[in-house]
Amino acid sequence: MSGAACTFAVVAKLTTCPSCASPYLQPMRCEVSGDAVQVSLRCSDCMTWLEVPLTREEMEELDRDQAEWREEIVAAYERSVSENMEALAAVLGPALERDLLGADDFATPRPRRPAGS
Repeated sequence: MSGAACTFAVVAKLTTCPSCASPYLQPMRCEVSGDAVQVSLRCSDCMTWLEVPLTREEMEELDRDQAEWREEIVAAYERSVSENMEALAAVLGPALERDLLGADDFATPRPRRPAGS
């Protein structure tokens, strides 16, 4: 964080962020106390922090939600990589056919020297 103060809020049920209604609440730390677990959550959309006492069943539900969201993120990432590679291949083929590329296009860039040196 960039020095901004954290905002804390108490919520009745772990479903969405009370500030922006985002369902993406990230557990940042937790402390077990008897049958309850005190969890610090951060909303990944608006960065609001929440302190929530959860039962073990609610923690299991949170774990399941986290696993589903992780799968969504990985699937979106893999789609993005595939689409980008296809787009690059679509322009690389014609560029090679037209002899528009040379070895220098793939060379490691050299640092620029300051003017006057």
